[in-house]
Amino acid sequence: MEQQAAATQDKTQIQTQASSAQQPQAQAQKPKTVLSEIKLQILLLEKAVSSKDIKAIQKVSIFVKKFRNTVKSHHLAKLFNTFFPNVAVQQGNDFDANFTEDLGLSAQVVSKLTKIIEVNVFIQCLYLIWLFQQKQSEAYEQVNVLGKQLLQQVQQNNKRYLDTLLGVIYEYLSKSHEKLGKLNQIRDVLFEGYRNACQNRDENGQAILINLILRNFIHYNQYEQSYNFLKKTEFPEHAFGNQQARFLYYTGLIHAIRGEYQEAYKNLTQASHKAPDNTAFGFKVQAIKVIALVELLLGNVPNRDTFTSPEYQQALYPYYRIVSTVIKGNLGEFQQEVARSENILRRDKLYNLIQRLPQIVIKAGLRRINLSYSRISLNDIHEKLNLPSQCNAEQVVAKAIRDGTLAAVIDHENQIVITKETNDLYGTKAPQEAYGERINNCLGLYNQAVKALQYQNPEYDYGEKQADDELTTDELLSLAELDF
Repeated sequence: MEQQAAATQDKTQIQTQASSAQQPQAQAQKPKTVLSEIKLQILLLEKAVSSKDIKAIQKVSIFVKKFRNTVKSHHLAKLFNTFFPNVAVQQGNDFDANFTEDLGLSAQVVSKLTKIIEVNVFIQCLYLIWLFQQKQSEAYEQVNVLGKQLLQQVQQNNKRYLDTLLGVIYEYLSKSHEKLGKLNQIRDVLFEGYRNACQNRDENGQAILINLILRNFIHYNQYEQSYNFLKKTEFPEHAFGNQQARFLYYTGLIHAIRGEYQEAYKNLTQASHKAPDNTAFGFKVQAIKVIALVELLLGNVPNRDTFTSPEYQQALYPYYRIVSTVIKGNLGEFQQEVARSENILRRDKLYNLIQRLPQIVIKAGLRRINLSYSRISLNDIHEKLNLPSQCNAEQVVAKAIRDGTLAAVIDHENQIVITKETNDLYGTKAPQEAYGERINNCLGLYNQAVKALQYQNPEYDYGEKQADDELTTDELLSLAELDF
């Protein structure tokens, strides 16, 4: 017995030395193909499920969306032939008949992996995402069918490890219904999923479903219903950053439609800051469009550098022209520019906000007049602002004086407006208020950054986890085979 124990100890020391010697080589050997990367994620998922590491399961489950632009139909054919030989996979235009790479899994490993529900759902989610990426009506219909089947499969198992993948299923199921123009048909399913996520305390699922429900309401311009839903829900503080950015954008848009521009500007700027740096170009462009309009409605001038940056210049050019006409204060040019870009504004669902800008255009024109003229006739004001014929310039000027936009006095007998000398801006409270607003924005950003911090679990050995993450695919496969 002592000899066997000594031999076992020597063998363990040899394996430890071998693994430490091969560690630099293992770091250099990283998966280079899509199929090998999928294989690695499947093995990591199996290892995380067996060790009940929820964070590792979430990490692998989130990784499924990163394959949306790289996975092809021949990759899926290899996966389904290995794990689901009785299920046929649709061959797309990207199918490579000469693809010969294999997963390299033994029958015992495949038999073990197929018994894990998380692995099965992971592979089917890859197929679900690939179908959606085909951008065809038939593919969207198949996404609806497969998505509902996956929902039933996940709900029947009722395992918390599937919550992250469940959020992916809901997301693509909602997207496919939106592409088919049937977004109202999925609303009840989303509400049921949100109720289940609340009961299961699934914060990630709650965040995804809240955003999908808000998007559903906004798609049909039901802003009042979305605001009522917003008041009765509480967004999870520890949700992923992309979901927080979407929620802040939807919240800011709802506040903007309701006329709460200060709150809308706050939420929209936070959403643009939380957006990823190198991706989500469409999201950032849409957020910048709404921010620009909200700034105009607040009486501020948007930053010119935002519109002239090379990456956003083409997408924001119609809005740049609208902002330029607002600053000029010419109502006629503004209406012509809005008519020219009406289709774009309606597509972006921002035409409602644009219709509120004529008063801002008039105020901008009156400010320019106030700086340029000491006295001017009402007829000249009518011509310079390019007001409609039925619009009374005297009433417009009187309203501007009452609101504090124009510092002037109207001579009703001579139909002349006598402007007053403008005081030094730095002698007022405006700089102090602007400085205080910036401080509040910085403090709010700091508080959100503190809330987003994640601390290590003292009961978990992170050093061992890091060493396991450095294993290659072959080493993970050998570990899986040793379990038999």
